[in-house]
Amino acid sequence: MIPDGTIATVRMTVRPGSAGEDGWLRSSKDGGSEALDCEFVVLDGPFAKRKFWTLFTIAGTTPGHAEAANISAGKLRAILESGRGIKPDDTSDTAKQARRIGSYGDFNGLSFIARIGVEPPQNGYKAKNRLDHVVTPDEKAWKPVQQEPVATPAKPASSPAKIERPQWAS
Repeated sequence: MIPDGTIATVRMTVRPGSAGEDGWLRSSKDGGSEALDCEFVVLDGPFAKRKFWTLFTIAGTTPGHAEAANISAGKLRAILESGRGIKPDDTSDTAKQARRIGSYGDFNGLSFIARIGVEPPQNGYKAKNRLDHVVTPDEKAWKPVQQEPVATPAKPASSPAKIERPQWAS
């Protein structure tokens, strides 16, 4: 277990799920929501090569899904800002352009600074690590991150889009 509050550089890998636009999202079992399924690998420090996983809800059919999608949108925006060195309050055209993505595949291989948390054990499952906070350039703990070239997997098979893409991602 990576200790709660650990700050580290992590690389995000998107695990395609063949749902949503371009097939990057994963559908829930009941088909009521779609999420970005992500794996994070610690790149530096004593926990290098350790992994943890997160699902970012992108859209769904209930008010709870809508709330989760808003939380996910904030974290995904912060990931772009951390990885691309954009201060959250920067409203310049350059910053606006740097926050744009062509597809959710643009997150695949993106490295950024994260504070890792620990989710307590629940329902018989052991405690696990989670993405607690994304450290952005306006924070003291942030440092520039070198982006490594990543071989993007072949475009995943896409299913018909049934849930709209959030506006911040356009």
